[in-house]
Order: sequence, then C-alpha cells, then structure tokens
Amino acid sequence: MQTSDEPADFTRLDDSALLSWRARARTELERLPPRSASREALSALYDASLDELVERARKAWAKPS
Repeated sequence: MQTSDEPADFTRLDDSALLSWRARARTELERLPPRSASREALSALYDASLDELVERARKAWAKPS
C-alpha cells in the first residue's frame, strides 16, 4: 500500500472506511515478502487498526440497552 493510503489516525475513519482499509491492507500483507521492512510497517498499522476496531466494539457493547 502506498503511504497516501495509510490513515494517520484510525479514529477519524468511519466504520466502513476502517473496514475497507483493513481489507486492502490484508491483501497487501499477503503480497509483500515476509520479514520485509514494508510488510513489518504495514503489519504494525494493521495491528493498530485492530486496536481501534476492538475499542469501537467494546464501546458499542457497553452501551445500555
């Protein structure tokens, strides 16, 4: 993925945009060679996006019914 595709702050993305970014990142992670610097950098971003996704889910589940 090119740098311009990488969000600076996942909290600024709506749910749809976050999920779309993760799908594109997964595809790119499968393409990149293992242990490459670009794969490691994208993998770190992908992990950070999961942290944001989990936080959103936690807040959604914590809302009173």
